[in-house]
Amino acid sequence: MIFWLSLIVGGILFIIAFWPSKRKENEYLEQLNQTLYVSSMDEDHKAVNFNSLTGETISQKITRRFNNVKLQLGKFAVLKIFAFCLVVAFVSFYANDTFLRMNPLYALIIGQVIGVLVGLTLLEQRQEKEFEMAFPDALNMLASAVSSGESLMHSIIFVGKSLEGSVGEEFKRMGERLQLGESPDTVFRKSCNRFPYRSFQFFVITLRANMQRGGQLKDVITRLNRLMFDARAIEKKKYALTSEARTSAKIVAAIPFFFLFILQYLSPENYDFVMNHPKGQPILYYMLISEALGIAIVWGLMRGVR
Repeated sequence: MIFWLSLIVGGILFIIAFWPSKRKENEYLEQLNQTLYVSSMDEDHKAVNFNSLTGETISQKITRRFNNVKLQLGKFAVLKIFAFCLVVAFVSFYANDTFLRMNPLYALIIGQVIGVLVGLTLLEQRQEKEFEMAFPDALNMLASAVSSGESLMHSIIFVGKSLEGSVGEEFKRMGERLQLGESPDTVFRKSCNRFPYRSFQFFVITLRANMQRGGQLKDVITRLNRLMFDARAIEKKKYALTSEARTSAKIVAAIPFFFLFILQYLSPENYDFVMNHPKGQPILYYMLISEALGIAIVWGLMRGVR
């Protein structure tokens, strides 16, 4: 039982320590969904159907994340996922034989769960970083195309053909779907499933409201780009100011497990005493509980930064 508890708590602490600290992204949209009504609009009496951007069941979230993973992995995505699971299984069996010595089946299940969570987090972080770097260029190109007299649909197609990467591919898909006659709400909802980020959702809200109410789209996109640039600058400043505390928390969280790992090779007797002996197990319990409390407090403080 102590082995299972150690592995589970250690995995949770690792995920908490390296989980990106982000605020709730859809809070603003959900508030608008409750307060913004325009009686002269379409059948849902709203300028923008915010439920299409925020309403999502658990099964839809799982499907969206799985589809995004396949798109990120590219060709042979299933084969790559299978190879990753094999590597995680090998690491789980090695860690179990070397350190934990628990039931191999339990070690495999827990290792696969932790591996999948860590892999999804890394892929989502990479996708978000790529999006944040390419999306401002897409907005500039869209504003230039609109100012030259192109329609919104042809401007989106132009961005998709001119811009490389996942953002350009998504704009290309948006243009093709609009050309085929799909409704803008459906097209934008699919795109928001691909990029569930605040900046992209605000961009979609701007386009949808402009298509319903009209206005100077070039000026709106330019101001939106400037607003997003300021928001990213503030976000980077926040991360810079809290970088020392976040790094310290990660180091403090990793030190006990690092020394436990080294103890297995430097002093197997002491390692066996801590892990298996009834008088040594309270030391392990104390370490896990104190680490969990400390990381939970620091994690809560980091996520509470505004």
